Amino acid sequence: MKRTLLTALAALMCLQAAPVLAENYEVNLTRKGSNVYKIDGKDIIIQTRYCYVYAYSEEAIFKASGYGGEVIFFDSKDKCDVKAVFGLSKQTPGKYVVTVSHEDDDWYEVFGTNSYIKTSSCLSLALGDEAYLTISPSGFGRLRFDDGDDCVVEGVYTKLRL
Repeated sequence: MKRTLLTALAALMCLQAAPVLAENYEVNLTRKGSNVYKIDGKDIIIQTRYCYVYAYSEEAIFKASGYGGEVIFFDSKDKCDVKAVFGLSKQTPGKYVVTVSHEDDDWYEVFGTNSYIKTSSCLSLALGDEAYLTISPSGFGRLRFDDGDDCVVEGVYTKLRL
């Protein structure tokens, strides 16, 4: 009787713990900017906090939990906190007026949305600045600021929940 009760309690505890376990993914990551890593072969960006690993197609484990998690790099053994994960958003080609703020190198948050713009070699330190976003049918585009800065847009991304 005691053995059956203990077994039932142990099984119940395992069932209760299961939903809080994080999902683990094996990924190859390439650093695209300060705290910005791209999963090789996927249109997925991982934004980290205070991560200084210069990875080029480096194997890693991504432990997902809600919107964030942790990345553990195999070669360097470094662990980095994941702030958010983003997937490429399919934008309708056109011209848009957006308000953006600089988050990290080549990474801009679009105010009032759950979207972020990934640029290439963009030097603007915008903080709530109005800009003009042009998206071509290929998904690439340009981000132009009133001060004359003109940046190539690699894509518009939306925060994912894993």
